[in-house]
Amino acid sequence: MGPVWIPWYGLFIVIGIAVGVLTGYILLHGTRFKYDDFIQAACFVGLGAMAGAKLLYFVVSWGNIDFSRITDLEYLSLLMGSGFVFYGGLLGGMAGLYLCGKILHIPVLALARETIPVIPLAHGFGRIGCALVGCCYGIPYDGPGAVVYTDSPAAPLNTPLFPVQAVEAAGEFMIAAVLVVYIVRSRKLGKTPWSLELYLGLYAVLRFFLEFVRYDDRERGIFLGISTSQWISAAVLAAVVLHFKRYKKTDCPL
Repeated sequence: MGPVWIPWYGLFIVIGIAVGVLTGYILLHGTRFKYDDFIQAACFVGLGAMAGAKLLYFVVSWGNIDFSRITDLEYLSLLMGSGFVFYGGLLGGMAGLYLCGKILHIPVLALARETIPVIPLAHGFGRIGCALVGCCYGIPYDGPGAVVYTDSPAAPLNTPLFPVQAVEAAGEFMIAAVLVVYIVRSRKLGKTPWSLELYLGLYAVLRFFLEFVRYDDRERGIFLGISTSQWISAAVLAAVVLHFKRYKKTDCPL
């Protein structure tokens, strides 16, 4: 019997989705929302996220795509099966959520605010998959926690690297925990949680600073010394801050 090949990234994506589905069920227990609506919204979000993540990857990596090999099925399969940008997925997921509300007449904004911890939770498991495969790797670093890849399709081999994927996974799980506590607290106060806005702000800050210890510049795109994700993070954070300032006199339970 030969060696067993385990697709770590795909495996942890599946684990993240499963944990997210279970978490959504728990979060909606005792609320006015239907779990079926959550599942339908999740399907729209998932499809939109995959399309958006791939589209933004094409945008930032356009110069690195070998179009002379685009008819090569092996190359095309590799191109379509790898390379996703989370912020593209987030934007695509939001577009999918909007379409879900329009098509199925589901109160998607209120539903998202009750179940938003699912996103950082699933994303955190995805980052664990990244750490095991070697994609989204960190800068050269030989301090505590450094990782060395001896067999990776993405990361530099035999080079100590900063464990940025593991750090982001930990950050994502912390954000999920904060959101759950915040949502529960808001329910006790009888107020609508602004958890979607809180998530966007927290993740934007986390991602902006983690980009400084990422090393896969070519895949992410750099403009004026700042990565594409940092520009998006800054824009998202600015939008969230302006949103809170505009509605600070409402019943926001922050």
